[in-house]
Amino acid sequence: MPDQYLRTIRHFNRDICLYLFASGLVGFCLFSGIYSLLFNLYLLRLGYGPAFVGQVNAVGGLAFALSSLPSSFLGSRWGNRRTMILGLGLAVVGHALLSQAEFVPDIHQQNFILSMNSLGLLGISLYIVNGYPYLMRVSSAAQRHHVFSLQAALFPLAGFAGSLVGGFLPGGFAGLLQLSLDHPTPYRHTLLVASLLLTPGVFALVATGQETREHHEDAPTDASPLPLRLILVLSFIAFLYTASEGAVRTFLNVYLDDALNASTALIGTLAASGQLLATPAALMMPFLVRRFGRTRTFNGAVLCSALILVPLALIPHWAIAGLCLMGTMCLAGIRRPAFTVFQQEMMPLRWRTAMAGAAATMTGFGYAGISLGGGYMIEAVGYRALFLVAGCLTASGAAIFWLCFRHHNNRASEPNGSLP
Repeated sequence: MPDQYLRTIRHFNRDICLYLFASGLVGFCLFSGIYSLLFNLYLLRLGYGPAFVGQVNAVGGLAFALSSLPSSFLGSRWGNRRTMILGLGLAVVGHALLSQAEFVPDIHQQNFILSMNSLGLLGISLYIVNGYPYLMRVSSAAQRHHVFSLQAALFPLAGFAGSLVGGFLPGGFAGLLQLSLDHPTPYRHTLLVASLLLTPGVFALVATGQETREHHEDAPTDASPLPLRLILVLSFIAFLYTASEGAVRTFLNVYLDDALNASTALIGTLAASGQLLATPAALMMPFLVRRFGRTRTFNGAVLCSALILVPLALIPHWAIAGLCLMGTMCLAGIRRPAFTVFQQEMMPLRWRTAMAGAAATMTGFGYAGISLGGGYMIEAVGYRALFLVAGCLTASGAAIFWLCFRHHNNRASEPNGSLP
């Protein structure tokens, strides 16, 4: 299995490698890495509670969702590559400014946080929505499961390093500045460093070639009608299955810090362990698909991600929370690339960017809903209710996917744009 991976990777072209480098930086700095670990803790140090943390993440999710379809249209008009470059540049600016919220007067601070977080996630929307069809364009059909699984593995692998750095770097800044870790300044410095480290990813995307190459198996089918029903079903499934991951990613570090009194270093170590375990899980995706089929692989990962929230809800212990976090990261590493390849290959080439935009839109709405509702739910009835509700929503997404696509499990990839 490792030999097969190495043989496939050696045939990746320069554009794929540059994109994967940028993707690794996004994982290290933002998703799964430093920002993901510390941003909510920074908000707590600024004096905000779980309700505002939920609001910030919800507004960010809405910004991501509402910009996803326009991102797909912009990518269709400007090209996926140019739109990705613009998006990652905006992400650098938005997150760098967001890290400086401590300097904003109290009367304007909340609006500033909401605005800059939205700007950063607008950029991420432009980057992600156009990244998937870009990878489909520059890779061959034989490479795709490996390309997407490696891209999914890079997020947690880079996030492992980012979580370790994010767990200990605030302590280093606190020591240099002679401040307590209850002060927001060490977190501000760490988040700014994370934002600026994303800049080489922008230059990597600039260095990619122009979008001129098309693979013969993906010849354009300009006459293909919009498969609206299929897009709506897949997008609704994306909305539901994000509930469990959204609850864990948004609130687990808050839960560990606020309810279980875990240290920042312990939270970072748990997050890093989860990211490290997620890397081989993502790399296993092509072999799981070959063994069990796409439907069983995706649905099994979704169902397990719902079930592991049960012990998290019922047993208030940092070790259980850490195991749940690790399991969620591993299952996301399998589920995300499997679903991405599935929904992209179901689409005619003409509609792949639209499918990516619709799925990203509903994913953003899913994160926004669980973040906004979760923040208020925590303050009203506690963390247990949030985790149980999120698990139920994700399980319902698995049920709908199985009912609609169970007969596609071992079917060859044919972009027919239809439901069974």
